[in-house]
Amino acid sequence: MKRILFFMQTSSRIGGVETWLDRTNAHLSKSGFEVTVGLAKGLRYNDPESYRQAHPDLTTVDVDGRGLNRDGRVRALMRCIRSVRPDIVVPLGIVDANEATIRCKQQSINVRLVAHAQGNLPTMLADLNDYRDWIDRVVCPGRLTRKVLVQWAGFLPDRVINIPNGADPVRIAQQPRLPGMPLRIGYVGRLTPLDKRATDLIGLHRELESLGVDYTLDIVGDGPCGEQIRAALGGQAPRVQIHGAVPHDELYASVFPNLDVLVLTSASEAFGIVLVEAMMHGVVPVSSRYDGFHAERLVEDELNGLSYPVGDMRAAALAIARLAGDTALLHQLSSACLAKSAEYTWARSLERWQCTLEEVIAAPLVLGSKPPVMPASPVTGFLDRIGIPAGLSDVVRRTRRTILGSSVPAGGEEWPLYYRHHDAATLDAIQTAINQMDVVGTDFSMPAVKARS
Repeated sequence: MKRILFFMQTSSRIGGVETWLDRTNAHLSKSGFEVTVGLAKGLRYNDPESYRQAHPDLTTVDVDGRGLNRDGRVRALMRCIRSVRPDIVVPLGIVDANEATIRCKQQSINVRLVAHAQGNLPTMLADLNDYRDWIDRVVCPGRLTRKVLVQWAGFLPDRVINIPNGADPVRIAQQPRLPGMPLRIGYVGRLTPLDKRATDLIGLHRELESLGVDYTLDIVGDGPCGEQIRAALGGQAPRVQIHGAVPHDELYASVFPNLDVLVLTSASEAFGIVLVEAMMHGVVPVSSRYDGFHAERLVEDELNGLSYPVGDMRAAALAIARLAGDTALLHQLSSACLAKSAEYTWARSLERWQCTLEEVIAAPLVLGSKPPVMPASPVTGFLDRIGIPAGLSDVVRRTRRTILGSSVPAGGEEWPLYYRHHDAATLDAIQTAINQMDVVGTDFSMPAVKARS
């Protein structure tokens, strides 16, 4: 039996990664894999129990990071790896899991590290570059991500693969917009500030109102921005409904069939399952030109959707107003969406994932010639200031948590998506590479390149 251990954030219960994990778990569990999901537990945002309720088919274990600093979180992940004894670890939005797996490799534990490169944020790509020589395989849903990792970061081309995501088939057809009805707009996804720019929805509401558009806006999802969005729009914007997290089946049963337009506000997307799912229902995307927009070409401006510069809510509102006033254009783009989305299926995507994981297990373990440079844990409390060794500090913190609870803030961020130690020059270089490569008509063939030393 082949064992796979995914490490998963639980700050959001519904979203593209969450859907992907459900589908991947179902497929691998029927294909000779034993799948375990390590759920991050934190003081405020990460709640494994609520995640389990939303995803009952997963076999899960908790990874408790409450009251711990970065080193403590890494050690908690390592304990989970030793307990599960996986052949492969796949971190999903938990950067500490990279270091945990590499430390296990350094301790002669036979475990492989497969990175799921879910976006084009420079900080996330910089983290992967730090661990490059210890990663057995990187799977990129987006083509741009793969190109940047190979041509900028120097990853060996045969260790980086592009596997687009898929979508479930439509169950209920789109309900037609009747004459006199408002334009039905939806946002579906995680409510996070940096990558998804979910707070831009507040500005979008303001701009739509100023233009006098007849519309409704349904916001579906949860995350750290949820409270801010509810405070700004909940009860004060009669055209807006905030639904929170909605099960995937309900999205297909009652959300997508009752939308005309999907608005995407992201600054960065690895692929964008929600775009494919919306288009399969004939819902027209009005999308930001996020990092990866041109390279992936899921949305082609004026062909199967409209687009606007990231953060420009006036331009987004004008595009929506155009669709509200031009029924023929809306129908034309909707028909093109149906044709475009037919290219993407879960069966094709998951079969390629299975083959990739089997190849990684059969291949020799990737071990770097020297340990990666890890960011130092911040000095966050009394134990750090008096110089107690990291291992002993971790024991004390966990003992205190057991006896007194977790009343103290966690050291650093709670299960961060990426690290913040990268210098500005490195991040600027990555963003420059992204901008140069994210163009229409880019050649995504991968010439052999020499890995950087």
